[in-house]
Amino acid sequence: MSLAQQNTASSYSAYGIGDFQSQGFSLNNDLGGLGVALRPKQNLNPTNPASLSALGSATFEAGAKGVSLWQKDQNTSQEFYSLTLSHLSLGFPIREGLAVSGGLLPYSFQGYDITKVTPEAGDSLSNNYSGSGGINRAYINIGLEVIEGLSVGLTGSAFFGQLDQQIDKTSSEGQVLVGRVDDTYSIRNQTLDIGLQYQRDFQDKKATFGVVFSPEAQLDMRHNKSTRTYEATGLNVDTTVYEQSELNMTFPKSYVFGLAIEKESNWLVSAEYDFRETSKMRLIGAFPHQLRNATQIKLGGWWTPNAQDIHNYSNIIQYRAGFSYKSGHLSVSTDANENSQTDINEMSISLGVGLPMKRSKTTANIGLELGKRGTQDGGLIEENFIKFHLAFTFNDNWFTQRKID
Repeated sequence: MSLAQQNTASSYSAYGIGDFQSQGFSLNNDLGGLGVALRPKQNLNPTNPASLSALGSATFEAGAKGVSLWQKDQNTSQEFYSLTLSHLSLGFPIREGLAVSGGLLPYSFQGYDITKVTPEAGDSLSNNYSGSGGINRAYINIGLEVIEGLSVGLTGSAFFGQLDQQIDKTSSEGQVLVGRVDDTYSIRNQTLDIGLQYQRDFQDKKATFGVVFSPEAQLDMRHNKSTRTYEATGLNVDTTVYEQSELNMTFPKSYVFGLAIEKESNWLVSAEYDFRETSKMRLIGAFPHQLRNATQIKLGGWWTPNAQDIHNYSNIIQYRAGFSYKSGHLSVSTDANENSQTDINEMSISLGVGLPMKRSKTTANIGLELGKRGTQDGGLIEENFIKFHLAFTFNDNWFTQRKID
Protein backbone atom coordinates (compact mmCIF):
# COMPACT_ATOMS: atom_id res chain seq x y z
CA MET A 1 0.00 0.00 0.00
CA SER A 2 1.21 3.49 -0.84
CA LEU A 3 -0.45 6.88 -0.73
CA ALA A 4 -1.76 9.05 -3.56
CA GLN A 5 -1.74 12.85 -3.40
CA GLN A 6 -5.50 13.35 -3.14
CA ASN A 7 -7.91 15.00 -0.74
CA THR A 8 -8.01 11.64 0.99
CA ALA A 9 -5.65 8.69 1.14
CA SER A 10 -8.00 6.37 2.98
CA SER A 11 -7.83 2.84 1.64
CA TYR A 12 -11.56 2.62 2.37
CA SER A 13 -12.20 5.29 -0.27
CA ALA A 14 -11.61 2.51 -2.82
CA TYR A 15 -15.07 1.12 -2.05
CA GLY A 16 -18.34 2.47 -3.45
CA ILE A 17 -18.36 6.17 -4.36
CA GLY A 18 -15.52 7.07 -2.01
CA ASP A 19 -15.00 8.39 1.49
CA PHE A 20 -18.14 10.26 2.61
CA GLN A 21 -17.52 13.77 3.96
CA SER A 22 -19.33 15.58 6.75
CA GLN A 23 -22.28 17.62 5.46
CA GLY A 24 -22.22 19.96 8.46
CA PHE A 25 -20.36 23.21 9.04
CA SER A 26 -17.99 24.25 11.82
CA LEU A 27 -20.61 24.37 14.59
CA ASN A 28 -22.00 20.96 13.61
CA ASN A 29 -18.57 19.32 13.39
CA ASP A 30 -17.57 20.65 16.83
CA LEU A 31 -20.70 19.00 18.28
CA GLY A 32 -19.98 15.53 16.90
CA GLY A 33 -21.71 16.22 13.59
CA LEU A 34 -25.19 16.79 15.02
CA GLY A 35 -27.51 19.64 14.08
CA VAL A 36 -31.01 18.42 13.28
CA ALA A 37 -32.38 19.99 16.51
CA LEU A 38 -30.19 23.13 16.51
CA ARG A 39 -31.75 26.58 15.88
CA PRO A 40 -28.80 29.03 15.79
CA LYS A 41 -29.57 32.69 15.16
CA GLN A 42 -26.09 33.70 13.95
CA ASN A 43 -24.86 30.45 12.30
CA LEU A 44 -25.95 28.48 9.26
CA ASN A 45 -27.09 24.93 9.99
CA PRO A 46 -27.27 22.92 6.73
CA THR A 47 -28.28 19.68 8.46
CA ASN A 48 -31.91 20.81 8.88
CA PRO A 49 -33.46 23.47 6.60
CA ALA A 50 -36.22 24.13 9.16
CA SER A 51 -33.61 25.79 11.41
CA LEU A 52 -33.36 28.68 8.93
CA SER A 53 -36.56 30.16 10.35
CA ALA A 54 -34.49 31.21 13.40
CA LEU A 55 -31.79 33.02 11.40
CA GLY A 56 -31.54 36.61 12.60
CA SER A 57 -29.20 38.21 10.04
CA ALA A 58 -27.56 37.66 6.68
CA THR A 59 -24.79 35.12 7.24
CA PHE A 60 -21.85 34.04 5.13
CA GLU A 61 -19.54 31.22 6.14
CA ALA A 62 -16.38 29.84 4.54
CA GLY A 63 -14.10 27.18 5.92
CA ALA A 64 -11.10 24.97 5.30
CA LYS A 65 -10.20 21.57 6.70
CA GLY A 66 -6.91 19.81 7.30
CA VAL A 67 -6.54 16.07 7.87
CA SER A 68 -3.71 14.05 9.37
CA LEU A 69 -4.25 10.36 8.68
CA TRP A 70 -2.23 7.43 10.03
CA GLN A 71 -2.85 4.02 8.45
CA LYS A 72 -1.44 0.76 9.72
CA ASP A 73 -1.88 -2.95 9.22
CA GLN A 74 -0.05 -5.85 10.83
CA ASN A 75 3.15 -5.09 8.90
CA THR A 76 3.38 -1.42 7.90
CA SER A 77 2.23 2.07 8.79
CA GLN A 78 1.98 5.26 6.73
CA GLU A 79 1.01 8.90 7.16
CA PHE A 80 -0.92 11.35 5.00
CA TYR A 81 -1.70 15.07 5.29
CA SER A 82 -4.10 17.21 3.29
CA LEU A 83 -5.72 20.64 3.30
CA THR A 84 -8.87 21.46 1.37
CA LEU A 85 -11.78 23.89 1.21
CA SER A 86 -14.57 22.44 3.34
CA HIS A 87 -17.58 24.66 2.52
CA LEU A 88 -18.96 27.95 1.24
CA SER A 89 -22.45 29.11 2.17
CA LEU A 90 -24.67 32.19 2.26
CA GLY A 91 -28.04 32.61 3.96
CA PHE A 92 -30.35 35.51 4.83
CA PRO A 93 -33.80 36.09 6.32
CA ILE A 94 -36.49 37.40 3.97
CA ARG A 95 -38.74 38.33 6.86
CA GLU A 96 -39.13 37.16 10.43
CA GLY A 97 -39.56 33.39 10.45
CA LEU A 98 -38.60 32.92 6.76
CA ALA A 99 -35.07 32.55 5.37
CA VAL A 100 -33.15 30.95 2.51
CA SER A 101 -29.58 29.78 2.08
CA GLY A 102 -27.35 27.99 -0.39
CA GLY A 103 -23.87 26.58 -0.52
CA LEU A 104 -21.28 24.23 -1.94
CA LEU A 105 -19.36 21.45 -0.20
CA PRO A 106 -17.72 18.11 -1.03
CA TYR A 107 -19.83 14.96 -0.66
CA SER A 108 -17.20 12.25 -1.15
CA PHE A 109 -13.50 11.94 -1.99
CA GLN A 110 -11.59 9.09 -3.56
CA GLY A 111 -7.82 8.78 -3.32
CA TYR A 112 -5.93 5.52 -2.98
CA ASP A 113 -2.96 3.59 -4.39
CA ILE A 114 -2.89 -0.10 -3.45
CA THR A 115 -0.74 -2.92 -4.81
CA LYS A 116 -1.57 -6.62 -4.57
CA VAL A 117 0.74 -9.41 -5.74
CA THR A 118 -0.81 -12.66 -6.98
CA PRO A 119 1.47 -15.73 -7.40
CA GLU A 120 1.42 -17.30 -10.86
CA ALA A 121 3.14 -20.38 -12.28
CA GLY A 122 6.82 -19.44 -12.61
CA ASP A 123 6.02 -15.76 -12.12
CA SER A 124 3.80 -13.42 -10.13
CA LEU A 125 1.34 -10.81 -11.26
CA SER A 126 1.26 -7.42 -9.56
CA ASN A 127 -1.99 -5.44 -9.67
CA ASN A 128 -1.76 -1.75 -8.79
CA TYR A 129 -5.14 -0.15 -7.97
CA SER A 130 -5.39 3.65 -7.91
CA GLY A 131 -8.28 6.08 -7.75
CA SER A 132 -8.93 9.81 -7.60
CA GLY A 133 -11.73 12.32 -7.91
CA GLY A 134 -14.86 12.99 -5.91
CA ILE A 135 -18.46 14.13 -5.83
CA ASN A 136 -19.57 17.66 -4.93
CA ARG A 137 -22.90 18.88 -3.60
CA ALA A 138 -24.50 22.25 -4.30
CA TYR A 139 -27.66 22.99 -2.37
CA ILE A 140 -30.33 25.58 -1.69
CA ASN A 141 -32.74 25.42 1.22
CA ILE A 142 -35.63 27.37 2.70
CA GLY A 143 -37.07 27.41 6.21
CA LEU A 144 -40.42 28.76 7.40
CA GLU A 145 -42.08 29.01 10.82
CA VAL A 146 -45.67 28.01 9.99
CA ILE A 147 -47.08 28.48 13.49
CA GLU A 148 -45.45 29.50 16.74
CA GLY A 149 -42.87 26.88 17.65
CA LEU A 150 -43.30 24.76 14.50
CA SER A 151 -40.96 25.19 11.51
CA VAL A 152 -40.59 23.29 8.25
CA GLY A 153 -37.91 23.38 5.57
CA LEU A 154 -36.89 21.99 2.20
CA THR A 155 -33.41 21.35 0.79
CA GLY A 156 -32.76 20.81 -2.90
CA SER A 157 -29.33 19.37 -3.72
CA ALA A 158 -27.47 18.84 -6.98
CA PHE A 159 -24.70 16.23 -7.04
CA PHE A 160 -21.96 16.28 -9.65
CA GLY A 161 -18.47 14.90 -10.02
CA GLN A 162 -16.25 12.20 -11.44
CA LEU A 163 -14.46 9.15 -10.05
CA ASP A 164 -11.39 7.86 -11.92
CA GLN A 165 -10.11 4.35 -11.21
CA GLN A 166 -7.17 2.52 -12.78
CA ILE A 167 -5.71 -0.97 -12.55
CA ASP A 168 -2.17 -1.62 -13.87
CA LYS A 169 -1.26 -5.28 -14.29
CA THR A 170 2.49 -5.88 -14.17
CA SER A 171 4.50 -9.06 -14.55
CA SER A 172 7.00 -9.24 -11.71
CA GLU A 173 9.44 -10.95 -14.10
CA GLY A 174 11.16 -7.88 -15.49
CA GLN A 175 8.46 -5.52 -14.17
CA VAL A 176 6.72 -5.47 -17.55
CA LEU A 177 3.33 -3.81 -17.89
CA VAL A 178 0.93 -6.36 -19.38
CA GLY A 179 -2.44 -4.65 -19.04
CA ARG A 180 -4.33 -1.56 -17.92
CA VAL A 181 -8.01 -0.99 -17.09
CA ASP A 182 -9.38 2.56 -16.78
CA ASP A 183 -12.84 3.19 -15.32
CA THR A 184 -14.48 6.62 -15.20
CA TYR A 185 -17.79 7.21 -13.42
CA SER A 186 -19.54 10.56 -14.00
CA ILE A 187 -22.42 11.39 -11.68
CA ARG A 188 -25.19 14.00 -12.08
CA ASN A 189 -28.55 14.30 -10.33
CA GLN A 190 -30.76 16.05 -7.78
CA THR A 191 -32.41 15.18 -4.46
CA LEU A 192 -34.94 16.79 -2.14
CA ASP A 193 -34.89 16.65 1.69
CA ILE A 194 -37.63 17.63 4.13
CA GLY A 195 -36.97 18.98 7.63
CA LEU A 196 -39.11 19.81 10.65
CA GLN A 197 -38.45 21.38 14.05
CA TYR A 198 -40.75 21.93 17.02
CA GLN A 199 -39.66 24.12 19.94
CA ARG A 200 -41.28 24.61 23.34
CA ASP A 201 -40.32 26.91 26.20
CA PHE A 202 -40.23 25.65 29.76
CA GLN A 203 -39.11 27.87 32.63
CA ASP A 204 -36.01 29.71 31.30
CA LYS A 205 -35.04 26.98 28.81
CA LYS A 206 -36.06 25.76 25.37
CA ALA A 207 -36.52 22.19 24.14
CA THR A 208 -36.33 21.50 20.40
CA PHE A 209 -37.21 18.30 18.56
CA GLY A 210 -35.97 17.96 14.98
CA VAL A 211 -36.31 15.44 12.18
CA VAL A 212 -35.04 15.30 8.60
CA PHE A 213 -36.24 12.80 6.01
CA SER A 214 -34.43 12.18 2.72
CA PRO A 215 -36.46 10.00 0.32
CA GLU A 216 -34.82 7.46 -1.95
CA ALA A 217 -33.63 8.91 -5.26
CA GLN A 218 -31.88 7.69 -8.38
CA LEU A 219 -28.53 9.18 -9.39
CA ASP A 220 -27.57 8.99 -13.06
CA MET A 221 -24.13 7.54 -13.62
CA ARG A 222 -22.19 7.28 -16.88
CA HIS A 223 -19.50 4.60 -16.97
CA ASN A 224 -16.64 4.69 -19.47
CA LYS A 225 -14.21 1.77 -19.48
CA SER A 226 -11.11 1.06 -21.52
CA THR A 227 -9.12 -2.18 -21.35
CA ARG A 228 -5.61 -2.31 -22.84
CA THR A 229 -3.23 -5.21 -23.24
CA TYR A 230 0.45 -4.62 -24.01
CA GLU A 231 3.07 -6.45 -26.02
CA ALA A 232 5.89 -8.29 -24.26
CA THR A 233 7.98 -5.10 -24.00
CA GLY A 234 5.24 -3.32 -21.99
CA LEU A 235 5.60 -0.28 -24.27
CA ASN A 236 3.28 -0.85 -27.24
CA VAL A 237 -0.46 -1.45 -26.93
CA ASP A 238 -1.54 -4.77 -28.41
CA THR A 239 -5.33 -4.41 -28.13
CA THR A 240 -7.75 -1.84 -26.71
CA VAL A 241 -11.43 -2.36 -25.89
CA TYR A 242 -13.75 0.57 -25.10
CA GLU A 243 -17.08 0.19 -23.32
CA GLN A 244 -19.70 2.76 -22.34
CA SER A 245 -22.85 2.30 -20.29
CA GLU A 246 -25.50 4.27 -18.44
CA LEU A 247 -26.06 3.20 -14.84
CA ASN A 248 -28.47 4.15 -12.08
CA MET A 249 -27.34 4.39 -8.49
CA THR A 250 -29.85 4.36 -5.68
CA PHE A 251 -29.32 7.32 -3.38
CA PRO A 252 -30.40 5.90 -0.02
CA LYS A 253 -33.30 7.20 2.01
CA SER A 254 -32.42 8.36 5.50
CA TYR A 255 -34.03 9.45 8.75
CA VAL A 256 -32.41 11.70 11.35
CA PHE A 257 -34.00 12.44 14.74
CA GLY A 258 -32.63 14.82 17.35
CA LEU A 259 -33.47 16.54 20.62
CA ALA A 260 -31.81 19.64 22.08
CA ILE A 261 -32.25 21.50 25.37
CA GLU A 262 -30.92 25.04 25.53
CA LYS A 263 -30.62 27.94 27.91
CA GLU A 264 -30.38 30.78 25.44
CA SER A 265 -26.93 32.37 25.11
CA ASN A 266 -25.61 30.18 27.95
CA TRP A 267 -25.55 26.45 27.12
CA LEU A 268 -26.99 23.69 24.94
CA VAL A 269 -26.94 19.87 25.00
CA SER A 270 -28.21 17.67 22.18
CA ALA A 271 -28.45 14.05 21.05
CA GLU A 272 -29.14 12.64 17.59
CA TYR A 273 -29.77 9.34 15.81
CA ASP A 274 -29.03 8.95 12.10
CA PHE A 275 -30.14 6.01 9.90
CA ARG A 276 -29.22 5.62 6.23
CA GLU A 277 -30.30 2.75 3.97
CA THR A 278 -26.92 2.52 2.23
CA SER A 279 -27.31 -1.23 1.59
CA LYS A 280 -29.28 -0.32 -1.55
CA MET A 281 -26.45 1.65 -3.18
CA ARG A 282 -24.70 0.20 -6.23
CA LEU A 283 -21.41 -1.62 -5.72
CA ILE A 284 -18.57 -0.14 -7.77
CA GLY A 285 -14.84 -0.65 -7.37
CA ALA A 286 -12.44 -3.55 -7.81
CA PHE A 287 -12.36 -4.92 -4.26
CA PRO A 288 -14.83 -7.43 -2.77
CA HIS A 289 -17.15 -5.71 -0.32
CA GLN A 290 -20.72 -5.45 0.84
CA LEU A 291 -22.81 -2.41 1.67
CA ARG A 292 -24.95 -2.37 4.78
CA ASN A 293 -27.30 0.11 6.41
CA ALA A 294 -25.41 2.75 8.37
CA THR A 295 -26.37 4.18 11.74
CA GLN A 296 -24.78 6.97 13.75
CA ILE A 297 -25.24 8.23 17.31
CA LYS A 298 -24.13 11.79 18.07
CA LEU A 299 -23.89 13.68 21.36
CA GLY A 300 -22.75 17.25 21.80
CA GLY A 301 -23.10 20.57 23.53
CA TRP A 302 -21.77 24.09 23.87
CA TRP A 303 -21.32 26.51 26.78
CA THR A 304 -20.75 30.29 26.97
CA PRO A 305 -19.90 31.51 30.51
CA ASN A 306 -21.33 35.03 30.06
CA ALA A 307 -22.19 36.31 26.59
CA GLN A 308 -22.76 39.85 27.92
CA ASP A 309 -19.38 40.24 29.64
CA ILE A 310 -17.51 43.10 27.96
CA HIS A 311 -14.49 42.97 30.27
CA ASN A 312 -13.38 39.32 30.24
CA TYR A 313 -13.02 37.94 26.70
CA SER A 314 -12.82 34.31 27.83
CA ASN A 315 -16.40 34.58 29.13
CA ILE A 316 -17.89 35.33 25.69
CA ILE A 317 -16.18 32.42 23.92
CA GLN A 318 -18.46 29.53 22.95
CA TYR A 319 -16.83 26.26 24.08
CA ARG A 320 -17.97 23.17 22.15
CA ALA A 321 -17.57 19.39 22.45
CA GLY A 322 -19.07 16.31 20.79
CA PHE A 323 -18.95 12.53 20.39
CA SER A 324 -19.89 10.30 17.45
CA TYR A 325 -20.13 6.55 16.93
CA LYS A 326 -20.83 5.34 13.40
CA SER A 327 -21.58 1.80 12.31
CA GLY A 328 -20.41 2.51 8.79
CA HIS A 329 -21.86 1.37 5.49
CA LEU A 330 -18.89 -0.86 4.59
CA SER A 331 -18.30 -4.54 5.21
CA VAL A 332 -15.07 -5.68 3.52
CA SER A 333 -13.36 -9.01 2.97
CA THR A 334 -10.21 -10.03 4.83
CA ASP A 335 -6.96 -11.16 3.22
CA ALA A 336 -7.38 -14.67 4.57
CA ASN A 337 -10.90 -15.27 3.25
CA GLU A 338 -12.70 -13.14 0.67
CA ASN A 339 -15.99 -14.69 1.79
CA SER A 340 -15.46 -13.40 5.33
CA GLN A 341 -16.72 -9.84 5.78
CA THR A 342 -15.66 -7.41 8.52
CA ASP A 343 -17.72 -4.34 9.41
CA ILE A 344 -15.83 -1.04 9.30
CA ASN A 345 -16.95 1.19 12.18
CA GLU A 346 -15.80 4.65 13.26
CA MET A 347 -15.65 6.54 16.55
CA SER A 348 -14.54 10.13 17.21
CA ILE A 349 -14.55 12.98 19.70
CA SER A 350 -14.48 16.67 18.79
CA LEU A 351 -13.59 19.93 20.51
CA GLY A 352 -13.93 23.49 19.31
CA VAL A 353 -14.46 27.15 20.09
CA GLY A 354 -16.39 30.04 18.59
CA LEU A 355 -14.31 33.21 18.95
CA PRO A 356 -16.23 36.50 18.53
CA MET A 357 -14.08 39.18 16.94
CA LYS A 358 -14.38 42.50 18.76
CA ARG A 359 -15.85 45.48 16.92
CA SER A 360 -17.02 43.10 14.22
CA LYS A 361 -19.98 40.85 13.48
CA THR A 362 -17.58 38.02 12.71
CA THR A 363 -16.86 34.76 14.53
CA ALA A 364 -13.79 32.61 14.03
CA ASN A 365 -14.53 28.89 14.47
CA ILE A 366 -11.67 26.56 15.33
CA GLY A 367 -12.05 22.86 16.01
CA LEU A 368 -10.40 19.45 16.24
CA GLU A 369 -11.76 15.96 15.69
CA LEU A 370 -9.85 12.86 16.80
CA GLY A 371 -11.02 9.45 15.69
CA LYS A 372 -10.43 5.86 14.69
CA ARG A 373 -11.85 3.73 11.87
CA GLY A 374 -11.35 0.12 10.85
CA THR A 375 -9.30 -2.69 12.34
CA GLN A 376 -6.05 -4.59 11.78
CA ASP A 377 -7.78 -7.95 12.16
CA GLY A 378 -7.67 -10.21 9.09
CA GLY A 379 -5.03 -8.11 7.38
CA LEU A 380 -7.27 -5.05 7.17
CA ILE A 381 -6.23 -1.46 7.82
CA GLU A 382 -6.79 0.62 10.93
CA GLU A 383 -6.99 4.38 10.49
CA ASN A 384 -6.39 7.02 13.15
CA PHE A 385 -7.05 10.61 12.19
CA ILE A 386 -6.99 14.19 13.39
CA LYS A 387 -9.16 16.65 11.50
CA PHE A 388 -8.61 20.37 12.00
CA HIS A 389 -11.00 23.01 10.70
CA LEU A 390 -11.00 26.78 10.56
CA ALA A 391 -14.03 28.76 9.43
CA PHE A 392 -15.24 32.34 9.58
CA THR A 393 -18.87 33.34 10.03
CA PHE A 394 -19.81 36.86 8.91
CA ASN A 395 -23.12 38.43 9.98
CA ASP A 396 -24.79 41.57 8.64
CA ASN A 397 -28.27 43.09 8.37
CA TRP A 398 -29.82 43.08 4.90
CA PHE A 399 -33.25 44.25 3.72
CA THR A 400 -33.66 46.33 6.88
CA GLN A 401 -35.69 49.49 6.30
CA ARG A 402 -34.11 52.60 7.80
CA LYS A 403 -36.25 54.50 10.28
CA ILE A 404 -33.96 57.58 10.36
CA ASP A 405 -32.20 58.99 7.29
